[in-house]
Amino acid sequence: MTTIDKSGVSVEEIIRNFRREHNISDHELKYEIIKKPNKGFFGLFANKLALVRFQLPENADRVRLFTETLLNKMGISFGSILTKTEGRTLYLTIEGIVETGFIIGKNGSMLETIQYFINRVFENERNIERIYLDADGYRERRESQFISKFIPQINRIKTQGKPLTLDPMSAGERRIIHRHIEKDRGLRTLTIGEGENKRIVIFSAKQKESEVLKQSEAKPASKKPEGETTDKPERPRRPRRAPRPQIKADASVEAATQAQAPADKTDTATLKPRAPRKPYNRNRRPRPKPEVPAGDDK
Repeated sequence: MTTIDKSGVSVEEIIRNFRREHNISDHELKYEIIKKPNKGFFGLFANKLALVRFQLPENADRVRLFTETLLNKMGISFGSILTKTEGRTLYLTIEGIVETGFIIGKNGSMLETIQYFINRVFENERNIERIYLDADGYRERRESQFISKFIPQINRIKTQGKPLTLDPMSAGERRIIHRHIEKDRGLRTLTIGEGENKRIVIFSAKQKESEVLKQSEAKPASKKPEGETTDKPERPRRPRRAPRPQIKADASVEAATQAQAPADKTDTATLKPRAPRKPYNRNRRPRPKPEVPAGDDK
């Protein structure tokens, strides 16, 4: 742990600022109050500043403490948690588990969920790139069984120098390949393809990614967390319906419909076209009114 001394007007303000600066939770906070602020006697010999000494845990200790608190809240009994750091990768191993089957889950589903949650909590830490979680050596045994069938092909890359493109795999299986190749400085990995099942290209560290992509004739996948899909599922097309057959009306049916037509309906073919109406002339003179004799006016 790293020791850091902080001073301020009040102890509460010092602790609040320290937590905000280092992004520390309550279960990680360890401090000791060295000096408290006092007003002195009649304003003499006053100590207006407080001094607090903090114990800042390392990144590995912070992840370990968080994992211990998480497992205790889940009601899982265990012995201890061992930490191991390789570069920016942190390995956690839970030992002495009472109920191993519960924490591992079916095909390691529960262990994968806890590992994903821990990585999301510490994803903003600069010194930690990824965190791997294991329980009583389960992941190590599973990875050794899975990687054993690829070892002859991987060794062939070192002798021939040609890149190897593996078949599409799930996100968990790709992580096993990446983790195994990371230990070998002479090899590198590249993820290509789109969708849930992407492929991994293993090639020599002396080669460039552009050359490997040309040889594999594929484009690199978008940089997203393993397991996320970018392709939308295609909707199945509906089969085209056959056109409905046109049924010709029977002669008897047509005769019956014509008989039911109203008798007073005139045939439009016999009507003469209407003469066009003359346009109205505003300038025409009004007709004179007839003169009426004076005696006839009543």
